[in-house]
Amino acid sequence: MVNSASLPDQAIDQLCEVKKCYVDETLRWFRTHQTLPAILFRLAGVTVIVLSLALPFLAAAGGEFAARGVPIAAFLVAAAAALNSFFQWQGTWQKRLNIQLALEGWIAIWETKLLEARRQDDPHQGYRLALEATQDLIEKTRSIQVTETALLFSKTMFPEPITGKDKSGGPSTP
Repeated sequence: MVNSASLPDQAIDQLCEVKKCYVDETLRWFRTHQTLPAILFRLAGVTVIVLSLALPFLAAAGGEFAARGVPIAAFLVAAAAALNSFFQWQGTWQKRLNIQLALEGWIAIWETKLLEARRQDDPHQGYRLALEATQDLIEKTRSIQVTETALLFSKTMFPEPITGKDKSGGPSTP
């Protein structure tokens, strides 16, 4: 015969599995996908700073060194700045870290609610508390994913070519 008090405990364990499959996987993704944007942001920044500072020295060097070095350095500065602007590596890194921290906080709150649920005198009331806590955690996780996706697509735009005209179609003025 199955103890009726163990049924809510088993159900709470199933809620933990649901959380593990959905919330923990989302947290894992955000933890593992913030390193590359951080590295690229810093690499682009260092490239722009160092090569921008080197341009006057390359130009002053004269001769073949200046003839080849200045255009290459200028190209690399422009490319690093443009790629950083287009891909928004700093913003991506920041958003992913903020989401990771939010998820970790929500998981900590969920864990305390589960402790409270397991300590209830009425096991069925404990299960209800655990279910509500798990549903709340999953809803918050889903909400942050939807918001992140919407922000990603709202800020992703193809760069406009420089035409020498302003947005009204007339010639641009300095």
